[in-house]
Amino acid sequence: MPTCKQGIEHSFKCETIDKKNIQLTESEDAINIIDEKYNELGDRLNEIATVNAQIIKLNQNIFEYNTQIKSNQDFIKKLNAEIARLSLEHKENTGDQDKLNQLKAELKLYIEKHETLINQKSVLDVVALLLKDGGIKAKIIKQYIPVMNKLINKYLAAMELTVSFELDENFNETVRSRYRDEFSYDSFSEGEKARIDLAILFAWRAISKLRNANACNLLILDETFDGSLDSTGTEELLKIITGITADSNVFVISHKPDQMVDKFTNVIRFEKVKNFSRIKDAA
Repeated sequence: MPTCKQGIEHSFKCETIDKKNIQLTESEDAINIIDEKYNELGDRLNEIATVNAQIIKLNQNIFEYNTQIKSNQDFIKKLNAEIARLSLEHKENTGDQDKLNQLKAELKLYIEKHETLINQKSVLDVVALLLKDGGIKAKIIKQYIPVMNKLINKYLAAMELTVSFELDENFNETVRSRYRDEFSYDSFSEGEKARIDLAILFAWRAISKLRNANACNLLILDETFDGSLDSTGTEELLKIITGITADSNVFVISHKPDQMVDKFTNVIRFEKVKNFSRIKDAA
C-alpha cells in the first residue's frame, strides 16, 4: 500500500491545532448557552404548572359563586312574593307590620350579598380569561417554544424523517417537507406519524428532566415496535434507546418477541395462565 512519508511543517501543525482549539472553545460555549436555556425553560414550566393550578381553583370558585348567586336570586324572589302577600294582608291586619319590616331588612341584606357576589364573579371571570391558553400562559410558552421545536426536530432527524416540525404557543403544529411545502399531521403515513409522535415524546422527556421535581430515569415503551413504525424508524429508535440507557432504565413491551429478541441484552418473557400473567423465562 502506498505511504506518504513527507513531513509536516511545525508551523502548519501549530496553526491547525490552534484552529481546532478555537472551534472546541466555541462548541463548549454553545453547549453552555443551550444548558442555560434549558434551565430557564425548566423554571418557566414550573410557572406554567402553577398558573394551571390557579386556573382550576378559579374555575371552582366561579362555579361556587354562580351557585350562590342562583340560590340568592331564588330566595329574593321568594321574599318579594312573601312581601307582596303580607302587604296585601296588612290592609286587613296591621299586626303583621313587624314581620314585614323584618322581611324587608332580610331582603336588603340578600340584595347587598347578591351584588357582592356578582362583583366577585366579574373579577374572577377577568382573571380566568387572562390565565386561559390564549392569555398569560401563551405569552410564557411563546418564549420557550424554540427550544421545544429544536428538540423535536433533533429527534426527527435522528429517526431520518426529513421534515421541519414546529409548534406555536397554542401547540398547533406546522409541518414542512424537504421543499418547504406545508403539510398537516394527517398527510403523513402511519409509519411517519409514529416517528413524529416518538420525537415529541422524547422531546418532552428531555424537557421534563430539566425540572428537578420531575426527573425520571425510567422509560416504558408499550407495544411501540408492534404498531405502524417502519423498518427505518425501528432501527433509528433502537439507536436512540441505546443512547439513553446510560442514565435510564428502558423497558420495551412487545407481543412480537421473535422479531425483537436479538435487539436487547436482557429479555423477560411472560405467559398467561388462567387469565394471570407470570414470568416464563428470563435471559
